[in-house]
Amino acid sequence: MIFKSEKPQGTVYRMCRDLVQFHDASILWPEAPAEYHRLWKRFMAEEWPEFAGMVSRMLPKPFSRIVTVRQPVEARSRILAYDDVEQIIRDSGKVAVTKCTCRLIEGNCDKPLEVCLQVGKAAEYTIERGSGREVSVEEALEIVRECEEAGLVHVTMNRATDSHFICNCCDDCCMSFTLISKGINLCDPSRFQARVDPERCSGCGTCLERCFFGALSLVGEEGSEVSQVDPERCMGCGLCMVTCPEEAISLELVREEDFIPRF
Repeated sequence: MIFKSEKPQGTVYRMCRDLVQFHDASILWPEAPAEYHRLWKRFMAEEWPEFAGMVSRMLPKPFSRIVTVRQPVEARSRILAYDDVEQIIRDSGKVAVTKCTCRLIEGNCDKPLEVCLQVGKAAEYTIERGSGREVSVEEALEIVRECEEAGLVHVTMNRATDSHFICNCCDDCCMSFTLISKGINLCDPSRFQARVDPERCSGCGTCLERCFFGALSLVGEEGSEVSQVDPERCMGCGLCMVTCPEEAISLELVREEDFIPRF
């Protein structure tokens, strides 16, 4: 996205400072005409992959990271506040919900649209400009639950302090996930990894259908297959765990606290 400014020496064009922030804020402009959204879709198809690749090579760490699904009560004692989507919401002070800008522009799936959560200062900004609506903590947690059931992955800022958003992303429209197949990494995994208990797994394949990242496969002899996790592909989102009918999948802590930047 290029901005134009008039200078004594003539017209100067420059890239906006924070393209991702501009993407989200401008797409939710309440009076945005359809043509404006069409131009965004064209930009994302024609220019975004190259620009995103350049950004991914420049940044020391991806700008976003995956947050796991809400954990069972007995597992919560080992989860830090910034690993826990529920705790991020409870600690935020104020929460707002907006439409998902990626699905609004791309429209490649029928996943829920009004599910992107803005927290803290971002929520205040959203409410003030009228691009979203304030929700209670309990309503926000219900949105999180519905997103997990719908097969959406929680994504937040890649730092341990002062999160501004919790996006709930699909693999059809997300400005980060759709670039993974091109080798462009804009999103870190969580600190967790899926683990399958082969004694409980029935080999039904439900988890394979839920995984965006191709991290699960069936192994073993026909009729007695069980799911297996590829640790190089698993992003630790936990979506496979949510709908496992045998409760054979859990999340195992595999990365240290300093994996997530403090600032």
